[in-house]
Amino acid sequence: MSLKETMIVEINKLKKELGEKDKPLAIQIPEGLKQFSVFILEELKDFSPALFVDPCFGACDLKAIEAKALGYKTLLHFGHKELPGLSKTKIKTIYVPLDYQLEKEQIDFIVSEIKKLELKKINIVTTAQYLSCIPLIKEGLKENAIEVIDSKKTKRLQEHQILGCDCSNITDLLNPVVFIGDGYFHINNISYMHRKQEVYLINPLNKTMEKKIYDELFLRQRYAAIARARECKSFGILVSTKIGQNRLKLAKKIKEKLEGIGKTVYILISDYVNENYLLGVDVECYINTACPRIVYDDFKNFKKPILSATEIEQVINLKKEIKIDQIN
Repeated sequence: MSLKETMIVEINKLKKELGEKDKPLAIQIPEGLKQFSVFILEELKDFSPALFVDPCFGACDLKAIEAKALGYKTLLHFGHKELPGLSKTKIKTIYVPLDYQLEKEQIDFIVSEIKKLELKKINIVTTAQYLSCIPLIKEGLKENAIEVIDSKKTKRLQEHQILGCDCSNITDLLNPVVFIGDGYFHINNISYMHRKQEVYLINPLNKTMEKKIYDELFLRQRYAAIARARECKSFGILVSTKIGQNRLKLAKKIKEKLEGIGKTVYILISDYVNENYLLGVDVECYINTACPRIVYDDFKNFKKPILSATEIEQVINLKKEIKIDQIN
């Protein structure tokens, strides 16, 4: 079933579920679904819909407060599953994850590619969209005597599910990790967190498999940023207002620690973290408590050093080993 076919099925379900009490309707979609934005608005036109066009980075990035303030009654959030702990929003929120229903030939492709690796024991993880396909994949691997290691369920993750900022349910630190999905956002995080393990990406849509080689340059760049930060006297701690990324308590703890070693520290709040918003703010270094991937993927977009919330320990306590920041 194609993505659009899945979307049509889900929208038809929504039409039966929604009523007058849900009007007007606010809608959020991730960047990858914007090609369907007019289609979604047209299909739901009976519910007076409006679309938030801001970038949407996941279920952590809900426009619940904004939708409520604008007078909308219900928020539809396409493309992601609900994150536990974010359900107590001030507006009725419906998640439409749009699961991929892989065809048998795609499942067979995944199994055959893993078989080619000649592994007997592996970890398998994926995103919310492919999670429903994991039992079929495991069944095919079992028939080929390949053991899939159980992953734990956490307060934010189901078994075998990962996020771009959290792969903490992979408890095995020895055997290879196979990621089923498309794109590099999620697998990059796995490669950061599981540097000593082999990591593979299998894309069932374009039927490709590749080994993810950990980039040693990344680690050297992190140590270089930390070295620059140690010489800085003033810091700006970046805090996001996004519901699932807000770590104000952590920011306050970091502020207290830095002030304890004689640094000048300010808390800087924004919905979308971008250096253009920080122009004119006279600090020498940034500490990011919003999405960890801002530091790891976008640090080159910042003219000043930017550290993750965990890297501050290298500044304060001069610890040698970098701990990758996760929100879990």
